[in-house]
Amino acid sequence: MAGELYNQVWEIGNETTAGTPVARTRKMYFDGSSKLSRKHDGRPHKFATGTRDNTRAFTLGPQMVEGTISLPLSSDEIVEPLLMTLDGTVTPTGTTEKIWTFKPGNTLDFCSIGWNDGARPWLASGVYGSKLKISGNVKDQTTVSMDVIGLSMTQTALTGGFADRTPRFIEGWETKLFIDAFGGTAGTTQVTGTLINWDIEIDNQLARKFYAANTNATSAVTVGELVVTAKLVFEASSATSLAEFSNWIAGTKRLVRLDFGNNELITGIHYHQVTVDIPGAWDAVDLGGTDENTRTYELSLQYVYDATNAYGLQIRAKNTRATAY
Repeated sequence: MAGELYNQVWEIGNETTAGTPVARTRKMYFDGSSKLSRKHDGRPHKFATGTRDNTRAFTLGPQMVEGTISLPLSSDEIVEPLLMTLDGTVTPTGTTEKIWTFKPGNTLDFCSIGWNDGARPWLASGVYGSKLKISGNVKDQTTVSMDVIGLSMTQTALTGGFADRTPRFIEGWETKLFIDAFGGTAGTTQVTGTLINWDIEIDNQLARKFYAANTNATSAVTVGELVVTAKLVFEASSATSLAEFSNWIAGTKRLVRLDFGNNELITGIHYHQVTVDIPGAWDAVDLGGTDENTRTYELSLQYVYDATNAYGLQIRAKNTRATAY
């Protein structure tokens, strides 16, 4: 039978001109919940006809392409999502080990994404990263999900022919928490016996522009102000929980790092790793959580630009990839 879900395939290519499709150059390992969709606002037209069944016409509004892709956290596979959501100009440093350092920039990559949904192939073009989430639990996996917005989507054959690879992913237990003074050095003070869950969200507040040109495709995608928030679940009895509760009451800004990986060797002292650094202030605390018969606190972090470190968010991926796509 045709249409089996195991037939799904994802491909990506970096476009030169937004909305002008290019051949895809890399097979992507997205999970089975990932999907794209093309929507039109339907417009039923009702008239004064003297009857209740007065819908006498129907038209379609502009085309809106969107979707969500997700995958387990990986130092290798997160590169393209970060280029699409944080900064499309980043290139790696290093020799055998490659370090990709992302801070919010004004230029985002836009891509052609091919998807065989199991039944037939589709091509979305002019695809930008709208939101990026990194969520996890020490007992489960850490997941990266990206909401995307595109300019157009058609039924188009995949490029195909890409060699498979063995992807590496990072489990939830492969996580360390560091909390330091605002303006300090991220990753200096490790906190143990505290972090249970984490949920980091980056929102580019993308919007669609439409221009009159006898086409229903989206004309452009605009980038809005950056929003970065995080929710961290702490063991309530930890001394850190009380200390950070006090910092919340005092409005004391902090520098938080989540460090993922560090168990698969690249070379020498270098391991596959992803770090997320967020300077900011706690803006809410929920004291009512529980986990495995103990009390937990959920602390919500609002990012604040750190002039000393020159970022409001920094994500670094250490891997062996010299190029993207």
